[in-house]
Amino acid sequence: MMRFPLSCCLLFVLLALAGCRKPAATGTVVTSSKEPQEDVEAPYVEGNKRIIHLENEEIELFIQRYGWKMEKTGTGLYVQILDEGRGEMIKEDDMVHLKYQTFLLSGEKIYDSEEDGEKVFKVAKSEEINGLHEAVRLLRPGGKARLVIPSYMAYGVAGDGDKVDGREPVVMMIEVVKR
Repeated sequence: MMRFPLSCCLLFVLLALAGCRKPAATGTVVTSSKEPQEDVEAPYVEGNKRIIHLENEEIELFIQRYGWKMEKTGTGLYVQILDEGRGEMIKEDDMVHLKYQTFLLSGEKIYDSEEDGEKVFKVAKSEEINGLHEAVRLLRPGGKARLVIPSYMAYGVAGDGDKVDGREPVVMMIEVVKR
């Protein structure tokens, strides 16, 4: 006889708990066919192009101020080869040892191989910044170059987490010690 009221109470509790849940989404999401994905991303793409344009203007003014004779590669790296070096050109998969100095456009020296040790890395196969991978392939052992590396080829939007802020170009003086 007690079973019926107990069953009713249990059923009532279960129904009450089931009613507390959020209703599941039903139906389909309709997107406007008038706005293709490209149009949604266009303002971001245009904004990034504008940022890169402004950064390039800043870099070119910096280079003019010092009177450096630099060439701009297709990727946007600015290079002045001071000494090509001797022997075969550095190529992908070569292990290189570099002496270097790294500066901000403000002129502040932030890294130096005299204090931090030589950079040793495998060309095109390491975590080193893209601008450096490209630049060493323009040199031979003993080669020296001055570089202005745009932020997107250096430490990007995030910076290096230490001395280089996000979206900040860097200047490097490099010398290939050996390969």
